[in-house]
Amino acid sequence: MYPNYRISVEIILLHEGKVLLTKRAAHCKVAPNVWNVPAGKIKYDEIPVQGLYREAKEEINLDVELLEELSVRNLKSKSGDEDIYRVVFTYLVKPKNDDISSLKLNDEHSEFAWITKEDLNDPKYETLHDDIRNILLTKVFK
Repeated sequence: MYPNYRISVEIILLHEGKVLLTKRAAHCKVAPNVWNVPAGKIKYDEIPVQGLYREAKEEINLDVELLEELSVRNLKSKSGDEDIYRVVFTYLVKPKNDDISSLKLNDEHSEFAWITKEDLNDPKYETLHDDIRNILLTKVFK
């Protein structure tokens, strides 16, 4: 019934009062040129929190410390013309030892930005998904 069903994680990285946003690269099949937080699919042999640590290392080359699980929700979206279904775990994390010196994007991303609550009003970030925007406004930038 739902052939493209996966469990995913979203990583809200908080550092010095700002959150890291990443922009998906133009060549990506899913959400090209869209601003988001680092995110990815969980592998079959992982639980979501294990995937969180792996995805943080793969996507932004950082080791992170879990602060809080912020949200678990169902998401229906599109990948090209195909419907995709996800259960998404959203985690608030900080850089391990507050060290961001090794921050490096993988090839799924074209740029990154450290943002404040006020930056969410910038038209540059209009592609940020409403769910992430709401989580940031209600649970991170209170």
